[in-house]
Amino acid sequence: MKTLHERAVALVKTYLRAETELLSVLQEIDLCKGYRDLGFKSLFDYVRSLGLSENVAYNFITISRKSVQVPALKEMIQDREISLSNAKVIVSILTPENQDKWLQAAAQLPKRELEKIVAKEFPEKSVKETTRYVGEERVELKLGISEALLKKLKRIQDLESRKAAVSLEQTLEVMADLYLQKNDPLEKAKRSKPLAPARVNKNPRVISAYLNHAVQKRDQAQCTHQQQLLHHNELF
Repeated sequence: MKTLHERAVALVKTYLRAETELLSVLQEIDLCKGYRDLGFKSLFDYVRSLGLSENVAYNFITISRKSVQVPALKEMIQDREISLSNAKVIVSILTPENQDKWLQAAAQLPKRELEKIVAKEFPEKSVKETTRYVGEERVELKLGISEALLKKLKRIQDLESRKAAVSLEQTLEVMADLYLQKNDPLEKAKRSKPLAPARVNKNPRVISAYLNHAVQKRDQAQCTHQQQLLHHNELF
């Protein structure tokens, strides 16, 4: 039993050290956008590719990014004054201005007590944003919103229901479609008529509207440089 206990103690030390080292590595990858060089669109996609669950990946990323704004958070995690679980509780409300109060609370209080005081002072943060699949193409979304936002959603729902009764889900879909139609360059490229080629600009750094439109539509508004590199590597 003594041998097993010694192994457990050693493994816990390794586990805690790995957590803090992973935070540092992810912070560096995020700052230089290194995940793009590896063929990923986001840091989240990269971290998920490492085999971590969505929840764990999200926690590491949010804590890592918050540590850039509040370096003391990372230092206290490295010194084992604050656990990752407690850091997760305060990360959404932690700022450079209030760091003294909340870092001290995270270092001294058990997680449950810490959650209580955060919920009391920041009730809008008490409902955690979560998503989970409830069917092959159905996702449950859980989040807290302000009363003002709810009134806006209800108003839009009422306006849409003048045509036919709609649910909140349908209301959100209408809002999402309108936003993408107005702001998404890919959607704009799909709707636009092909532009006539403009005369050649002698400045090689200037991209014509015609060429920009064609490239956006062809590449689905995504960078293809990494895919080309991967294809090249496969050939050789």
